[in-house]
Amino acid sequence: MIISNVFIRAYKSIFEMNLPIDPRITILIGPNGSGKTNILKALEAFKLDTPYNNTLTCQYSEHYYQKKCPEIAFEFSKISKENRRKLLMVSDVFKNVNSFYIKRQGPDAVDYNVYIDDMEVENIDIVKLLSCLPNILYFENIPLLKNRVDYFNLVDGKAGFTTERNLLKIGGIDNYEIIFEDSTRGRRASVEAGRIITENIRRVWSQEPTIEIKLNVNGKVLYIDVSDNTTVFDTPETRSLGFRWYLSFYINFLAQTYNTRVHEYIFLIDEPGIHLHPAGQKDLLRVVEHLAQKNQIMYTTHSPFLINREFPQRVRLVTKSREGTRVDNEAYRQNWRPLRKSIGLVIGDLFFFSDSGVVLEVPGRKGSFLNRFKSMGEDE
Repeated sequence: MIISNVFIRAYKSIFEMNLPIDPRITILIGPNGSGKTNILKALEAFKLDTPYNNTLTCQYSEHYYQKKCPEIAFEFSKISKENRRKLLMVSDVFKNVNSFYIKRQGPDAVDYNVYIDDMEVENIDIVKLLSCLPNILYFENIPLLKNRVDYFNLVDGKAGFTTERNLLKIGGIDNYEIIFEDSTRGRRASVEAGRIITENIRRVWSQEPTIEIKLNVNGKVLYIDVSDNTTVFDTPETRSLGFRWYLSFYINFLAQTYNTRVHEYIFLIDEPGIHLHPAGQKDLLRVVEHLAQKNQIMYTTHSPFLINREFPQRVRLVTKSREGTRVDNEAYRQNWRPLRKSIGLVIGDLFFFSDSGVVLEVPGRKGSFLNRFKSMGEDE
């Protein structure tokens, strides 16, 4: 099951918006302050366990003066056999449907409404129904990998060491007791986990193919070391912020999707790869493409390196006017002119020119090359 459409009304800077969601990747791009993050937050706000009240309401909407909450509706489609089996445990009305809507307009479960073919469905256990839907995970700040973690912080389950736990998870370590054993078995487990983690990272980090992750245990403390062919082992915190972010991003997402079923998650990511070199952003884009084979992903960006131009239909241009935040779903038309105009990108901003070039003058109805160039500028 996927989310194929989102309707948002009176949420923060969004007066009213219909947003088509790509089956794999949806990219929000636009100027600062246009409302990209508000779109992500609106999708997250659909979850029952998120705060939802009239403090989120758009201040220039009728909802605000009526002290009403925003409205957020999701359309779900591409229902698999497994999805349908679960839905039928909620209600028989889902037996032959191809899609359905759920709208949230208040803080409680009773404030959700279900629609099939524009007809409201009554007597639905909404809590049970919501448990059948794809999980929505919003990543605003990726917790960066630390230099070390002790045994007690790993086992207590606190959020501050999520990345370190996920690092061990992709290394095949589920039982922390093993690597903290003062034994041959414990040392072998640490070495093998480091090898598996290194193999995973090398597959997705092209800038340094000799990168290596090593895990060392001393007493009740696990030390995490990183090296490449230019350095001896050092710590994650001494590496560049871009690499440390990328490593932490990959660890968390790989661990999250390790044993998931298809379309079990929709990931919302605000400004991924902002600290990465363009080559690193291209690596990140390949990772996102891989993750999107099983999950839907939506992210905001200002970087052209995080846009796969083979799939222009994924891009949504976000702008803001007196009518609030709006979305252009065809930002790629006219050779991406709406997008270029929005972010102020012109040819003169580029510095990747050839060492030699040719200037060609061709005859035209408007006379000289200079006049033709001026007329092109006027058309722009």
